[in-house]
This record gives sequence, C-alpha cells and structure tokens, in this order.
Amino acid sequence: MQNSVGKGTIMLVASGIICKLLGAFFRLPLTSIIGVEGIGVFQMVMSVYSFALILTSGGVTTALSKFVSSARAMGDYGKIKKLVKTSLLYCIIFGIAGGLTLFLFSKQIAFLQNAAKGEISYKLMIFLIPFGGVIAAMRGVFQGYENMLPTAISQILEQTFKFALGLLFAFIFGKKGIAAGVFGAFLGVSVSEVVAIVFLSIYMRFKTKIYAQSDKNVSASFLKAVVPLSLGSCVLPLVNMVDSFVVVRMLMKSGLTNEFATSLFGLQTGIVSSLLNFPLIFSSALSMAILPSMSYMEASLSDEKTEQISSALKILWLSILPLVFGICAICKPLYQIVYPSLSLQQNSVAVKLTYFGGVSTIITALMQFFVTILQSKGKFVYCMLSHIIGGGAKILCVVFLCKIPEINIFGVVFGNIALSSVICIMALVKNKRKISIDLFSALLPLLSATAMMLVVMLLFSKTAFSPIVEVILGMLAGAGVYVLFTLPLTSEIVKKYLSRKQIAKEKQNAE
Repeated sequence: MQNSVGKGTIMLVASGIICKLLGAFFRLPLTSIIGVEGIGVFQMVMSVYSFALILTSGGVTTALSKFVSSARAMGDYGKIKKLVKTSLLYCIIFGIAGGLTLFLFSKQIAFLQNAAKGEISYKLMIFLIPFGGVIAAMRGVFQGYENMLPTAISQILEQTFKFALGLLFAFIFGKKGIAAGVFGAFLGVSVSEVVAIVFLSIYMRFKTKIYAQSDKNVSASFLKAVVPLSLGSCVLPLVNMVDSFVVVRMLMKSGLTNEFATSLFGLQTGIVSSLLNFPLIFSSALSMAILPSMSYMEASLSDEKTEQISSALKILWLSILPLVFGICAICKPLYQIVYPSLSLQQNSVAVKLTYFGGVSTIITALMQFFVTILQSKGKFVYCMLSHIIGGGAKILCVVFLCKIPEINIFGVVFGNIALSSVICIMALVKNKRKISIDLFSALLPLLSATAMMLVVMLLFSKTAFSPIVEVILGMLAGAGVYVLFTLPLTSEIVKKYLSRKQIAKEKQNAE
C-alpha cells in the first residue's frame, strides 16, 4: 500500500513539474503576445472558468477516488461501473448547464469584471466546462484503483497541446487585438481537453477492467459526497473569481489607475502565484496519491493508518520547506530571466509578493494534506464548512486591505494566508491528536531551510554574476546546505522505509 502511494506520488510530481514548466513557459510568450494587461484579462476569465468547472464537477475526482477504493477494499467491484455511469452523467448535465450560463451571460460577467475584452472568451465555456467534467470523472476512476499513470499522462498531454495550440491561436488571433488574443489562448485550452478525453477513453477501454454493473443504488451516496465536495472545492476558485471582480476596483480606490491596477492583478495572479504554485505540485501529488490508500484502509479497518499519515507528513514537511525558501531566495534573478519585460518597479513588487506569498504556500500545502485525511474518513460536510469560513476570511481581507494605499495588492496575499490558516486549523481540530510529528522532525527542516536561504542571499550579496549564473549557483549552494543539514532526518526516514519494505516482503514470502 505504501509502495503504491510512493509510486503514485512520484508519477504525479513528475507530471506536475512538467505541466507547471509548460504553464510557466506558456505565460512567458503569451505575455509578449497579449501584454501584461492581456494576461490580467486572461486570469480574470480563467478564474471564472475555474470556479464554474469546480462548481459543476470539482468533487467528482475525489468522490470517485474514495468510493472506488472503498469498493475494492470491500470486494464489491460491481459498484464501480455504476459509479462511473453516475459520475459521467452528473458531469455532463451540470457541465452543459454551467457552460450555457456563462455563454448566455458573457457580456454581463465581463462588464462586472471591468474587463470587456474577456467577453468573447466566455463563449467557449459551453464546451470547456463539460469537457473538464468528463476528464475529472475518468481520472477519479483510475485514482480509485491507485493507478496514477493515466492522470499523469493526460495532464502532460493536456498541457502540451494547451502550450502549443494556445500560443499559436493567441498569435494568430492576437493580431486583431487583446480580446481576440485571449480568445485564441482559450481556444487552445479547448482542443487540449479533447485530446485528454480521447486518451483517457482509450486507456479505460483497453487497460482497465470494469466489472458487470451492480444492482445496488450508489447514486444517492455518491451525490451525498460529491455535492459538499464540489461546493467546498469551489470556494477557492470562487474567491479567486471574487478577486477578479473586486481587486482592481479596490486598488483603484487606493489611487491607482485602471491599467496599473490590472497590471498588478496580473503580476500577482499570473506571475508570482505561478512560481509559488511549483512547491504545491508535491503536496497536491502526495494528497492525491494518499487519498485512495487512506480510504482503502478506512474501509478495511487497517491499523496502518496512523503510521502512514505520520510518515507522509514528515516527508511533506521535509520537502515543502526547501522548495518555498529556495524560490524566495532566488526569485529576484529568476524573474529577470523568465520575465525580462518586467520593469524594475514590477520586479521589486514581485519579489516582495513572493516573500509574503511563500508563507501562504507552506500553510496551503499543510492544508491540502490535513483536508485529504478528513476526506478519507468521509467528513465531506465539515471540509465544505471549513472552506466556506476560510474563503470568507480572505474576501474580508481583500475588501478592507486592498484599498489601503500602503498595502494595495498585498491585501490579496494576506487574504491567501488567512484562508489557508483557517482551513488548516479547523482540519487539525477535527483530526484532534490523530496527526502528529515529533519536535526533531518539525524543527530541523525549518532551521535548515532558513540557513539555506541565508547562505544563498549572502552569496548573492558578495557576487556580481549574471542572473542565470546566480540562479544556478543559488540552487546548487542551497541544495547542498539543506541536504547536509537534514541528513540525520533523511537517513532516519529511509531506514524506516527499508525496514517496513523488508517486513512486508517477509510476510509475503511467508504467505
């Protein structure tokens, strides 16, 4: 079971890194094609699309992953085919409803966002949202079997076609202006989703055995899970959508022009957030891989749950800190390389946003992990409530802080910290003492990451290399310091893993 979690995490991390790199490289030429203002419009439309997609099908992957793995644990394979049909029907019906709504009210939504140039892009949502729902359902089935390979491959295919066709269409249509360029980018996204559906359909047809359909009615239990999961999952994109309506207006109240406020919004959501989302690849992959395993153990009443949760938490903490601290240490020369079109003022603001945003990223990684544990136990309604309360906290921060001239765009970052902190605390309260980590495992990575960051920043202050050389030297020096300082903890984790693997092998041979 632990072996499948490890393999699944590695697959999803690898695909996540590739997808994030493609996503980052996608925004770089896209910024050159449609400009910083165009990126701001693209992000506004994307925030509404993300919200609509998750509202209509956001809980499907998680629900299917849990229910399919639980059915396997109970030996009730007949449920799986019924679950697949129910989930696909759910996604198609609600996906068409959501897409049609955005299609019909595209003009009004763009007006409320103060971004008329995004109106035409909303027309594509009538295809994008149903397609996205079907993809979510198919991936949930595979993950329930603890097979992360189809998800990983489909993510790479989707991102590759988005990168190639999105940029191509943005370039072709962009000659007619920003609105047409943004439309071209979303047209590429539409085609990429079709490619992912085709691949997943072929894989399911030839590589996955779906047993005869059971007569049992699983629709009610599935809906009881998927509705609160979808509502809870849509809180973050809902808050991001609210940001797209509110942030620019609040920034204008602080004295900024519409164009500069939109550029700051694009800087935070399209550039800084994209970089800080890289560490979340690992936490998301670990959470996704551990959910079916935890659900399987929960259904089979296994005693290995507590040990596996503690081990996974140690690995998460050991991995997330150097990634975040490392990004903060090298972000200044990195932005100069990746986004050379940024002015000195924009680069300076981006660096400061990265420092504060790093705190949010660390708490978000922990939040994802703790919420996954609750989901494996079926605490869907509680997870939904925690997300609603956390989302409310962020909205309040944005509304009250962004209009303060001295804070402006940093109000979004403080709101992100408030959101993830509230959800994290509520998840810990519900889990009580079932999640724990010893003081040594908690402090050593934190102190090591701090030392790593200080060494890299000291290196930069004493040298005057080009940005590319600085980034390479910073990564090498930082990695060396962190690995050296955390060697005792890493050795302990590896020894325990090898010991458990040996015990499992001996049990298998004895049987």
